[in-house]
Amino acid sequence: MRNGALMGRTLRGITDREDFDIDAWPDIDEGALPEDMRAAYRNRKRAIRLYIVEGATASTIRSECRLSARYLNRLVRQRCMRTHPDGRIWGWRALVPRVRVEPYRRKKPVRVNAQGRGAVAALQLLLQLEPDFAVRLETKILKACPAQQLGEVRRPRHAVWAWALDELRKLGYEARNEWPFNVASMGYWALYRHANKLMVANPAQAAQIVGGPDLAKKLKSGDGVDRPVLKPFERVEMDAHHIDGRFVVLIPQPHGGWSPKLIHRLWIIVLLEVVSRAVIGYHLSFNFEVTKEDTARAIKKALTRWRRRDIRFSDRAYCDDAALPSGHHERYVGQCWNETSVDGALAETCKTVRDTLREVVGSSLLDPTTGFAKRRSKDDRPFIESFNRALASRGLQRLSNTTGGKPADKQGRDPEKIAVISEFQVEYAEELLDVLVANYNATPHSGLGYRTPLQMLDFQAMSGRLRPRYADPESVQGLLSVRKLCIVRGGFAEGRAPYVEFYNARYSSELLNQRNDLVGRRIWVINHLEDDARLARASTQEGISLGVLRAQSPWHFTPHSLAIRSAIKSFVHQRRIALGNGGDAAMTFMKFVEEEAPRRKLPVHPAYLELRRILLEYDELRSGEEQLKAARARLAETGSRNEVVVKPRKLVTVGGRAPETPTSRSNSPTRGSLPPLRKAASG
Repeated sequence: MRNGALMGRTLRGITDREDFDIDAWPDIDEGALPEDMRAAYRNRKRAIRLYIVEGATASTIRSECRLSARYLNRLVRQRCMRTHPDGRIWGWRALVPRVRVEPYRRKKPVRVNAQGRGAVAALQLLLQLEPDFAVRLETKILKACPAQQLGEVRRPRHAVWAWALDELRKLGYEARNEWPFNVASMGYWALYRHANKLMVANPAQAAQIVGGPDLAKKLKSGDGVDRPVLKPFERVEMDAHHIDGRFVVLIPQPHGGWSPKLIHRLWIIVLLEVVSRAVIGYHLSFNFEVTKEDTARAIKKALTRWRRRDIRFSDRAYCDDAALPSGHHERYVGQCWNETSVDGALAETCKTVRDTLREVVGSSLLDPTTGFAKRRSKDDRPFIESFNRALASRGLQRLSNTTGGKPADKQGRDPEKIAVISEFQVEYAEELLDVLVANYNATPHSGLGYRTPLQMLDFQAMSGRLRPRYADPESVQGLLSVRKLCIVRGGFAEGRAPYVEFYNARYSSELLNQRNDLVGRRIWVINHLEDDARLARASTQEGISLGVLRAQSPWHFTPHSLAIRSAIKSFVHQRRIALGNGGDAAMTFMKFVEEEAPRRKLPVHPAYLELRRILLEYDELRSGEEQLKAARARLAETGSRNEVVVKPRKLVTVGGRAPETPTSRSNSPTRGSLPPLRKAASG
């Protein structure tokens, strides 16, 4: 009974605590232990449970487990109740044989023998004897270079070791021939292990040292395992990616023929639905940097119907089920989403994009101000970054004109020279990107149980998880429209018909010419066709329509956008081109670029590429109208109602890009080759 009383007295101070609960102690995987260690561990665990849970006496515990009361008391007090480095108590983990619950502490002076042994834990003892040096050493190891200051970014461990030796020399350790100056390694490995322990104990500071602010931010963002399970179209990730390829445009030469001219690298803005991994919309930007208009065009494409292109380089480019969701099924046309996750780029977080997402899509914007996301960080938006890698590795990086993800990917090739020699035009790059994106949606994905993104989206819709919410078609159509209050000028006092000045051009109409009562007042002018600024709608501030206004010379002839007009005006202000009365500003600009491009090494202006795109689409639309007229004429001649009539597709602007119309096979290039494309004529 004496041992039982001793045991009860020694453990009472612990077992009476409110937080003492052995059922909550951290446990171990017993199967990982060798058989002898497992038996010893179970014996110790059984002894503690006998006393604390079953209330057995010390004699009973000794007879069953062969453990004394003093030994059991030491196990609980000095091992199980100690704090583990993970912040919890050791618990049952402390009962594993030969597990050290606290680091070794040297108590005797360091005496190194002739073989260089006898210096175990010498650095630990030195840091205890020199607390000031210990603090300075820790500061030296954990010091990181400030983000906005000049400093040393990559500091080798050898430099810290050399600094420590200099400090110890000042303290007289070398003069007294004491450790570390009496061993062959001079304490290098001891200091190396000590630095590693400090880095492990301070992960935030270590991340700052190793990878800078980006890695420190990444450490906070986590690995994404605790992300909530979302429903379809609850969150969409949006990002702009630099295309890893070089392309050219064909510039007409004065003496005839066409000359390839290298253009700058392009951007692709992609919107991806996170549950199905399906790309719901994208836009290829011709600008040097992504603009808010490019972002708005990508959003508009995600809300409008997608159609397959007439591919020139292959008859079997698209997979059987390749499509974007809006081209796959009617229920996805105009489908809205709740959240848009971006990386913090200005073109994605500006007020215009925020208002567009809120008013047209009904989506909130998730950016670095509301989370741990950061521009160019691949952790907070893992799905869109994975798609960008797939787009590069499966597409343009497989071609010889690729710039690659890093300089070594070129493998000695010259992508610029290859693009010029092969005449790889940007129009073919547009077709190739459309095929790659559409085929991606029809490719089995390992993260979806080897379903395709479109199959996953259909599965979610059939299971009732998709909650349809559609955008207003008129709001989508006017997503890129520009509205401005303009003063009506002119009138009888000036001797000219009323007109308005809207974005560097004068507009008027027959209806406005008759409204002298509006002179001096402000009216609303709306550019409702983003690719044709020749026309604009007008209305009073009370909402009364004033019809469609037409731009006056020199902006009245060739279709163009407001961005192109702004670029042309900048050329005029720089006195690089001159616009005469009755001329055509767009064609004057195009002629200037084509004449100047061969003499300049810089890439052609983005406005020239955008104007080529608009003219090409306008020419395709016009060719479709001509086919319709020809078909009607044939129908009138034959009088047959069974003759096939070729109908052009209706002009529906999709993110600034009109759908392509079928063209005559006799006029189309031979399939399987890459013939030179011509710029669309405007006359």
